[in-house]
Amino acid sequence: MAFRLWMGISQADNVFQSLRPLTYISLVGLAPFRLNINADKEVHTSTYSFVAGIVHYLFFVACFASSVREGDSIIGYFFQTNITKLGDSTLRLTGIIAMSTIFGFAMFRRQKLVSIMQNNIVVDEIFVRLGMKLDYQRILLFSFLISLGMVIFNVIYLCVSFGLLISATFSPSFVTFMAFALPHINISLMVFKFLCTTHLAQSRFSMVNDILQDILDAHIEQNAALELSPMHSAVNHQRYAHRLRNLISTPMQRYSVTSIIRQNPDYAIKQVSNIHNLLCDICQTIEEYFTYPLLGIIAISFLFILFDDFYILEALLNPKRLDYFEADEFFAFFLTQLMWYIVIIFLIVEASSKTIRQSSYSAAIVHKILNISDDLEVRDRLFRLSLQLSHRKVSFTAAGLFRLDRTLIFTITGAATCYLIILMQFRSTQHVDETEAVRNTTDY
Repeated sequence: MAFRLWMGISQADNVFQSLRPLTYISLVGLAPFRLNINADKEVHTSTYSFVAGIVHYLFFVACFASSVREGDSIIGYFFQTNITKLGDSTLRLTGIIAMSTIFGFAMFRRQKLVSIMQNNIVVDEIFVRLGMKLDYQRILLFSFLISLGMVIFNVIYLCVSFGLLISATFSPSFVTFMAFALPHINISLMVFKFLCTTHLAQSRFSMVNDILQDILDAHIEQNAALELSPMHSAVNHQRYAHRLRNLISTPMQRYSVTSIIRQNPDYAIKQVSNIHNLLCDICQTIEEYFTYPLLGIIAISFLFILFDDFYILEALLNPKRLDYFEADEFFAFFLTQLMWYIVIIFLIVEASSKTIRQSSYSAAIVHKILNISDDLEVRDRLFRLSLQLSHRKVSFTAAGLFRLDRTLIFTITGAATCYLIILMQFRSTQHVDETEAVRNTTDY
């Protein structure tokens, strides 16, 4: 029974089945669509998920408002200073804004996500015309592994955080801990959606590169056959073609080699242009859908990284603020929280960087074909495709403020270091003022 259930879950023959893990989060309202695995092959919005999203958001707001009214916060359990109060207020404000943005875009811009799915279906149908089929089972495996990793990652993080608070003799109320846990869960779910949708684009860009690579290989073999004189043996012919292919071609993962592509490269390149145009539309829609939620996630991640670093340095420089039995739990809690947000930023950056990098391979292969092709129709198609590649480049930004690539890690590191120094200087000034006030009081 379990084996049959696993076989049914692990099988994926179309784009709908490969997206099965993404539909599971519709239970909490962050994926407001349902999939029809029927002849119509359509993606529909889900009323149930829409209602679930509203209930989920209202529950978070109620917990957040109750914790604010009670004056409870996680950092307040450890120590209170003017800077920690400022940091706590800032994190609360950005937290509620980020959660409102995540739920708002998930529910009221859900048609963007539906459009992403439907355009992927159109792209896959064009691949079928070229005699190629996507490895849906591999995409399904990726989605399952990412979802499983997210679940394990958050369960461990939240259990460790709660255990550290309990071991430090703190007993957070239900609403306070839920106001702390729900943003982490919702951020993880939104990042999971971003990883799944960008992986769909990655896999299809890889297929485009395989088609172009196949056309390049065909031209290499033709040129090798023309350049060899009749006196050369078949063995020398194969060696020459193999050597030329290694010098010119870029090694890539191959899904299939089809006769349609080699027999009619002009038609194949035309279809590649259509696919690339659709994939650029998909990536643009991904950016429009995720741009403000990711901006909120990165903003709150940056603030948590900054203030967690400051809290740790504050405790190291002034250990009297912590009791001895709280010190280990304090450092473990904030280091764990710091690593959680670093991992979230790393996942976002890597997903967007891999998609951009995969899309950039096509231009290099197109120009390699241009350098060795003498077919006028093929060259004309390649020139048009080259122009399209230069004008339609894939990029992901957070509301146009900064790019979501690996340069973001360097930017966050530099900004966090700069503001951390400012906070430490402010902390030193405050410490001097407190010392003088105590001295004046003593003298009096």
